[in-house]
Amino acid sequence: MDETIRWCAPRATLDAPATCLRTPAFQPRVMVDPDRFNLMDRIISSRHHALRGSPPLSPPLSGRDRLQGGRLLVFFPDDTLSDGVSDQVTRGFFDEHNVPPWDTWVGMFREDPESDTQSADYLIAWVPPVFLDSVAQGIFVNPEQCIQWLEDSTTMMAQRLKDLTTP
Repeated sequence: MDETIRWCAPRATLDAPATCLRTPAFQPRVMVDPDRFNLMDRIISSRHHALRGSPPLSPPLSGRDRLQGGRLLVFFPDDTLSDGVSDQVTRGFFDEHNVPPWDTWVGMFREDPESDTQSADYLIAWVPPVFLDSVAQGIFVNPEQCIQWLEDSTTMMAQRLKDLTTP
């Protein structure tokens, strides 16, 4: 997660929500790819290599400070209706399939869902502070609830990462 924040924080700008966090060199194939875990590994590896040699943001932080003012988001790729509403509301932060920008991706996870309405696979992404209001609007208009704030989700990862989002 630290590398995600380190990469995204200086690039996040409201002037270009559709492109500022979509580095062309990292561009994955579509998220509905059955090999999405390898796809995630390629993005993380590419970002890691691109950051090699650059100084860290600051000493390691804990609690809410660790997120540098941002928040964690959950995206359930198998649940998207691809209606484009969140894309329009966020001016492209989410794409037409409700996928957050690939530069923001922290990890892909699989677990047995708590309910029949939640898919097993989900992606966690970091939302930079400058996009919090816009993303909240995108979540609000998303009828299928395939995008949620991590702390509002029923995922086991939400429980595991609770210490990152509580003061």
